[in-house]
Parts: sequence; C-alpha cells; structure tokens
Amino acid sequence: PTHPYLALLLAGRWHPLPPGTALQCYSCKAQASNHDCLHVRNCTGSETYCWTERIRAVGIVTVISKGCSSHCADDSQNYYVGGKNITCCSTDLCNANGAHALQPAAGTLALLTALGGLLLWGPSRL
Repeated sequence: PTHPYLALLLAGRWHPLPPGTALQCYSCKAQASNHDCLHVRNCTGSETYCWTERIRAVGIVTVISKGCSSHCADDSQNYYVGGKNITCCSTDLCNANGAHALQPAAGTLALLTALGGLLLWGPSRL
C-alpha cells in the first residue's frame, strides 16, 4: 500500500507551486513604533521588494512606514533637523526590523529632559 504522505510528496514534485508566488512584506503607514508595523501584506506580482522608511525629526520623533514596491533603492539622507533612511530587501517578511531607529530617539529624549531640568532648577539645586 502507498503511504498518503508519499503520494502528496510525489504530487508536489511533479506539480510544483507556480513560479512568481507573491512576496509578503510587513506594511504600515507613519507609525511611531515598530510594534504597530506587523501587518502582513501580499504584494502584487510586479512588487518584488519590501521596504522600510524611517523618518527622524529633531532626534526625538521617529516615524516608520513599510510596504511592497516594484522599484526600491536603499537611501539615507541627513538634514539639519533630522533624517530619512530607506532600506530594501526581497525575501518574505524581510522588512521586520525597524525598532533600532527608536533607540537613539529615546536617548535623546532622556538627555533633553535632563538638560531641561538643569535649566529649570539651575545648577545651585543639584
């Protein structure tokens, strides 16, 4: 007797999945946390890249967007008041990372809070 799993294995060998199975990427728009960017989207056949964009403003606020694209190029731009970073990849759910951009913002916020305290209370109270 033929084992049912062997029959399935052989059937899969002779009839593989069609080429061009849709890429899956995480997708979100303008979120403050990477935890809010975990929605999985099935890309269209022409969308062969996943992307992540991080926009930083004044070192305090970071906004993350993610999605699928038919064209993508890694890019990094720094401005006087912040910066923008775009990363691209081409495997399923490869654009998961994004939280590391929030770590410097948290450090900057802590520093600004400490400096604000110095200005408010003055050095004589420390």
